[in-house]
Amino acid sequence: MLPRLYIPVSGFVVTPVLGWWRRPTPVGPVDPAETARVFTVPVADLTDPANRATTVHPSGHRGPAFLVGSALVWGFTAGVIDRILHYAGWERPWDRAKHVPLDWRA
Repeated sequence: MLPRLYIPVSGFVVTPVLGWWRRPTPVGPVDPAETARVFTVPVADLTDPANRATTVHPSGHRGPAFLVGSALVWGFTAGVIDRILHYAGWERPWDRAKHVPLDWRA
């Protein structure tokens, strides 16, 4: 378990848990109304500075984002990943001034 993470947009506090699969298994959304897509990404892709950016929510909230494959990972998910990478010591310096729109497409 990692330190609790406050999500400013929602006001929720979550506790990220880092896990590891011995054997990959199928994944899918628990709630399709909340999840657009579920997929796996190598940690190396998430730590690559070229795949990091900042997004701006219509509310004005700025947050981390990951450009992986054809996906833009942002919001709650990106915030959790960002903090996991930081607390695990895997974060590499990246250009926080690099902004991508929420409708980004690879």
